[in-house]
Amino acid sequence: MEPLLPPSAVAHLLGVAPPTLRSWDRRYGIGATGRSPGGHRRYTPEDLRRLTDMCRMVAEGMTPADAAARAASGPASEPAAAPGVPAQRGPASGTGRSASAALHGVTRAAIRMDAATVEDVLEDRLRTRGVVDTWDEVARPVLFGMGSAWAATQRFVEVEHMLSWSISSSLRRVHRSPRIRDRRHIILACTPAELHTLPLEALAAALSENGVAWRMIGAATPIAAIEAAVRRTAPKAVVVWSHRPESADPEALSAVRRASAGLREATLLMTAGLGWQGGVGGMSDACSATLPDALSILTKDIAAAT
Repeated sequence: MEPLLPPSAVAHLLGVAPPTLRSWDRRYGIGATGRSPGGHRRYTPEDLRRLTDMCRMVAEGMTPADAAARAASGPASEPAAAPGVPAQRGPASGTGRSASAALHGVTRAAIRMDAATVEDVLEDRLRTRGVVDTWDEVARPVLFGMGSAWAATQRFVEVEHMLSWSISSSLRRVHRSPRIRDRRHIILACTPAELHTLPLEALAAALSENGVAWRMIGAATPIAAIEAAVRRTAPKAVVVWSHRPESADPEALSAVRRASAGLREATLLMTAGLGWQGGVGGMSDACSATLPDALSILTKDIAAAT
């Protein structure tokens, strides 16, 4: 016999409050069809499947009433694809969602560990609203919320990790690494002790969106690697990212200065992230703590040099 789940367990799995489940049952007729020996409501696997489909469709922009009707009619179907071509995922009706609706959808999908829906919503917004909007209005707030939830309750660390991976995957799918056709590119690097790359990945995606080429050398970049990359590729600019003061290593900036000293063209050195605000960022040509500021500085610099 297949297990029957109580409302509390279903609410936890879906990331919704138990009163929401009762409301959906009352309003849309999509609820528990099983009963315990004592007569209490219990959800069958098919009930859970319908509710999971409903949550996914609501996260993708459908109204609860329409999502309930669609979920009740049977398993959601994926669009057909030509032989050898993967089916295209993504919301059909999500382009008109407000930022708060997208944020709510991503949060609920993340809590129930539904990475596919998280990425669908994020990629839809990246394509329709752009990188800066998606980062500032959806991705960054939900990451902050999950981090705050963990700090307060010691829960949801698995959600935060999955969410970080999904945001990174979405950014790279929508804005892949560019082909470098000339030397007018930007190097993106973390300091040796910095492991958090998501803001730097958002900057990379925003640069691609604006037609600016870049090379990412990623988390915990050794000083020697930063220096070698600058010497080998003669970038127009180098961005050195630090999220925390403990990881803001001024030697990384010195390495860029040493490597760029012999280059024909000047190299802009920019520090990015809150870690540099203690004063060590003064060795740079520019400093930014936000994605819009960093993008503005870098796109103006590239445009002025071309």
